[in-house]
Amino acid sequence: MKLSSSHSTKLSVVAALALLLSLGTGFQASWIYGKAIAAQILLQHAWRQSLANKTPHKPWSWADMSTVARIDIPHIKRTLIVLSDASGEAMAFGPGLAAGDVQLPAQSTIAIGGHRDTHLAFLEHLPIGAIINLENTAGDFIRYELLDKTVVDTRTQEMRVAQNQPGLVLITCYPFSARQTGGPLRLVARARMLPS
Repeated sequence: MKLSSSHSTKLSVVAALALLLSLGTGFQASWIYGKAIAAQILLQHAWRQSLANKTPHKPWSWADMSTVARIDIPHIKRTLIVLSDASGEAMAFGPGLAAGDVQLPAQSTIAIGGHRDTHLAFLEHLPIGAIINLENTAGDFIRYELLDKTVVDTRTQEMRVAQNQPGLVLITCYPFSARQTGGPLRLVARARMLPS
């Protein structure tokens, strides 16, 4: 079958557009991946500055968040820098502080939020009894033991964090396999402070 020149030209244009689209998609994926790697390097550097100066530091000059703590989960050999903000923009780079005072962990429950498909994805398989370590900018190490994991429906239940007792709460969207972001369900993982 012979194609007319107009059909041939249309196919060439469609093929060129498809090639450009695939190149653009590949570039975008590479750009996002590259930004994620660069952000982690900058977060680690800011965290070292935070420890050295005992005060939160911004990972880059225009950032509207700073590094306030680091959590370490020995069971899965994972370490995460905790940011001062739990907004969607900040949580693109790491988990964020939603409530509590990381400088006074014995006096309040610290709540940390993060995305279920990135930074807090480990919660899906973290067993009850697992140890979670938190380090604040003063260099204090606080150990927590995971007590339970509960699913909360924000349409019918309130998520309350105790303000006057020591503890750690990690919050992420649920279910982990959901294709859409957001939604009303949250996984709330509670941990108790262990004696030092």
